[in-house]
Amino acid sequence: MMTDEDKLRISDIASLLSLPEDLVRRYADEYDEHLQHQSIGKVRIYNKGAVKRFRVIADLTAQGMSHDAIIPVLKGGKKITEFAPDEERRDTQSGPPPTPPGSDLLDEIVIAVARTSESTSQIEHRVSAIRDGMASDTDRILHEIRLLREEVGQSKTELRTLWSQVRELEEDIRERELRKSWIERVAEKLSR
Repeated sequence: MMTDEDKLRISDIASLLSLPEDLVRRYADEYDEHLQHQSIGKVRIYNKGAVKRFRVIADLTAQGMSHDAIIPVLKGGKKITEFAPDEERRDTQSGPPPTPPGSDLLDEIVIAVARTSESTSQIEHRVSAIRDGMASDTDRILHEIRLLREEVGQSKTELRTLWSQVRELEEDIRERELRKSWIERVAEKLSR
């Protein structure tokens, strides 16, 4: 008998597994006879143990296994390696002994592999986003540097123009001073 805490609806399972509810509902329909549940009207209620089975279904489906290949795994009669291509099968036969059928260890391994794969994929997406952001930032910085160089170039041109105007003014002032002093000397000579 399930307690209220053990009762999970499809929406609860979808939330726990971070999967879309319609996908979990499709799995529930496809594998109905292999997932223990109670039906209350049209609502199916699952126990907590069903979460692991839904995860196995989702992971194996994501790995490309067919419905017919997943059912024996759920029943515990076949190992995942029995559905692998011949080369992979040979590799696994020479490796460590297979886990017993229906073992929770197999389920945990499948879940761990899927989670690791999902985490790796998320990390790759984040790194890609960071790279894209950095490239965008770099382009923006280079653009700003080009604009600053143009402004500096314009400022240098304006500064050269100002310096030449200052020199011209200085020369003009010197000439005026010379004229003034010449006029003063001439005026002084005339006044004597």
